[in-house]
Amino acid sequence: MAVLQIADKIILMKVEYPVKDKTISQPFGNDNTNHPLRGDYYTIFDNKHPGVDFPVAVGTEVYASFPGIVVRKENHPGMGNVVSVRNGNIVALYAHLSKFSVGLGEVVETGQLLGISGESGDACGIPHLHFELRDISKNPLKNMIFEPVFEQECTQHRDSFTYSVNNTNTQKTLGNLAKLYFGDETNWEKIKEANSLNIGKDDLLESEIELTIPNY
Repeated sequence: MAVLQIADKIILMKVEYPVKDKTISQPFGNDNTNHPLRGDYYTIFDNKHPGVDFPVAVGTEVYASFPGIVVRKENHPGMGNVVSVRNGNIVALYAHLSKFSVGLGEVVETGQLLGISGESGDACGIPHLHFELRDISKNPLKNMIFEPVFEQECTQHRDSFTYSVNNTNTQKTLGNLAKLYFGDETNWEKIKEANSLNIGKDDLLESEIELTIPNY
């Protein structure tokens, strides 16, 4: 598994509520061990809820909690239609949407419409928005998640982080790293320039090389 480290530069970033109704129906860390629907989906998180749920009706507008770049837009078996936005080492995930309003690689601002809430995904049960924060400088996945603190600066946020190339499962290139961290391959040169590399988009990267992943 890839090793990620936080870079030194700290840029303050405030996390806003993703919907107008601030009511939370399921808090971060809630034990789902005996839940008949969600239990199987949270085993990787020791059966604890990895985010917060907002009990909003289908059709509710969902907004970006902070500025960033869209790095994920897909249909997931459990989370349904999901969008993720990255800013530095922090990724916000918005799940169970009924409609997307942004595209991969699109830069968004705080309060920008990302999509419409729904009840997609097998883990949904009843209509709600699942919101999750991940510090992608950490591994494994269960160590990435942390409790959102809304309307305050995110103390975990860093403007960039260091990625140590690991080719165990897939051969890494600047192209596929750009797709992972910028939403599409067109931003591969940002990683190239940040690391003063003299290689192409599809050239294979050597294992254990440390790369700075810049912000969008």
